[in-house]
Amino acid sequence: MRSRFPLGHPMDIRMNPGINTRLSQIYGIYEGLLTDVENEFDRVRNMFLDRMQCRKGCSSCCHQLFAISTVEAAYISRAVSELSPNERDQMRQRARQYLKELLGPDFRDGQNPEDPDLEEHSRAVREALRKQAGLNHIPCPALIDDACAIYDHRPVMARKFGIPLWNPNKPNELQACELNFKPGEVIEGENLVEPQIVLEYRWLEFKQSVQDELSLPELVATVASAVVFDYQALLEERIAGNGPAQ
Repeated sequence: MRSRFPLGHPMDIRMNPGINTRLSQIYGIYEGLLTDVENEFDRVRNMFLDRMQCRKGCSSCCHQLFAISTVEAAYISRAVSELSPNERDQMRQRARQYLKELLGPDFRDGQNPEDPDLEEHSRAVREALRKQAGLNHIPCPALIDDACAIYDHRPVMARKFGIPLWNPNKPNELQACELNFKPGEVIEGENLVEPQIVLEYRWLEFKQSVQDELSLPELVATVASAVVFDYQALLEERIAGNGPAQ
């Protein structure tokens, strides 16, 4: 099944109060998770305060390649829609350049942004990240003068990168920014892993519940994807199709 939807949704969908209510509820839960992620980041950062380089003007993490979920992409698409027309156009130009560099010929620049095939795009993103993550670095299209233009809407990874991170795919090692910790260094600290495990599984459970409720395909995206394409429209379309919100 192809996930296709218009960049600008019809007013009878976008102005439907039931859809807006459910979307706000989803975002509300997401924002609560983001707050907890940031609180845990602050707790761990304070443990290693003398070593942490994370501050305004440091944009190392903004050049990393990583995937984001549909909910994260929708939240970013909303932020992009609220920019001024000039800011939005400039960010989309940078995002298209990002996707050209990441995907190469798999990014069809001529693809109609008002009728994208997000499942095809997801497959291309997944394969590109599999090959390039950790090896290639591309500046995020939201990065302007070493600061994030959509800071309040940045994805989960952008809120926790820098501290020693527990990764469920590599559960026996911690990963951390090389500006803060040396590769291979043994990192010791009080209660480093357990809170991250709890947050990780809360996050996975939330994503799965939204996917099941809205019958969403298993998409992956990048911040650039969410700038170019309107992922919030996908959530709105699926909420509208569920019946009770109509």
